[in-house]
Amino acid sequence: MKGSYVGFLIFVTLLVIFYMIPDPEGLQKPFRILLAVSFVFIFIAQFINKELGLRDLLPAIGAGCLLVIMLNRNTIETSFLNVSLCLIGILSLPILTFKLTEIRRTNLIYIHTLCLIGILIQFLVFSSRDGRPTLAYEINLSGAYLFLFFLFSDVLKLRHGKIAVILLSLLTLSRLLIFSIVLFYLVRYSKPLFQKWLSKINVRLIVIASYVLISIFSLWYVGNVKAKISYDKSVKRLTTLNDGSNALRFFANTLVLASVYNAPLEAKTLFGYGKVENFIKATKDSPIMPHDELFDGIVEFGIVSVIFFSVFTLSIYQKFTNYNNLEIFLPVVLYTLILWVRFLLIPSFEMIFILFMLYLSRNGEGERVRDMRYEI
Repeated sequence: MKGSYVGFLIFVTLLVIFYMIPDPEGLQKPFRILLAVSFVFIFIAQFINKELGLRDLLPAIGAGCLLVIMLNRNTIETSFLNVSLCLIGILSLPILTFKLTEIRRTNLIYIHTLCLIGILIQFLVFSSRDGRPTLAYEINLSGAYLFLFFLFSDVLKLRHGKIAVILLSLLTLSRLLIFSIVLFYLVRYSKPLFQKWLSKINVRLIVIASYVLISIFSLWYVGNVKAKISYDKSVKRLTTLNDGSNALRFFANTLVLASVYNAPLEAKTLFGYGKVENFIKATKDSPIMPHDELFDGIVEFGIVSVIFFSVFTLSIYQKFTNYNNLEIFLPVVLYTLILWVRFLLIPSFEMIFILFMLYLSRNGEGERVRDMRYEI
């Protein structure tokens, strides 16, 4: 079976899981498990067919070593197993990329319609605690999946899908979703002005600089800004940034920074607290989990794990990202700075989905790029 055909099936499966199987009671879990296990068989098949070499086994061995450390510390979580399996999927991804042929695009348009119907039905059935209509996910995570659907609609050049997400964003009142869409269009229409500079994009530099800036901003915000209101669930929240919700986000970030600064070599810092609740109990001051992929990863899995995974994920992102798809990549970075979604550093199904879309938009038609493997 050709890798491109398998890749197309994986992409379609992710769409079905994300948008056509509501997840209020973990209904998606068995399907996610089956998909994660399939990554192992795909990886083994690629190795047997000599599409992968001994070098490609190193990440899997490294993840296994981290797993043993967490078992010894009794901080192992099923989410780490999921991350490790998704890492294997990401390592297999360059061989699974596919061209967006006319028949595949036609099939994806049908699936797009079914997904859109699924989204609309969920908005009629589910709502958040404060009454806002949403997908079956948590309200912030709903906005993240809506943004991924917006990007999927753009890859297929389906304007009605993007319009639907924009209208639904006004119902969810998700500021991050709306700002990400705005950033998408700002980058798309302004990047020709900086084409010479942006053509030499360095993904690692952008990501590192972004996390340094959000760390500095978090420290400044907590030290100098006082929230004007506690929380606003009305439409006014779209223009109100200085509220209790954002104050808690940045405060949680500073607690993670403080724990790293005070005890950089402690086992909890290096290999994580396990459940986020363990960190909240340890600090006693944080009412919420870190709303940032980097800080959330450090809390759960530790600095060593985050660095380990980032070496491979950012390398693949570097291969899949160029001037043509910057409007997809940069809003993804923004999402990981403000929310705990695993889009950029920690392997996940969502990351695999994003990488597929980056590949399809890299050259306009998903043409194969030579030597797409990771480079350390």
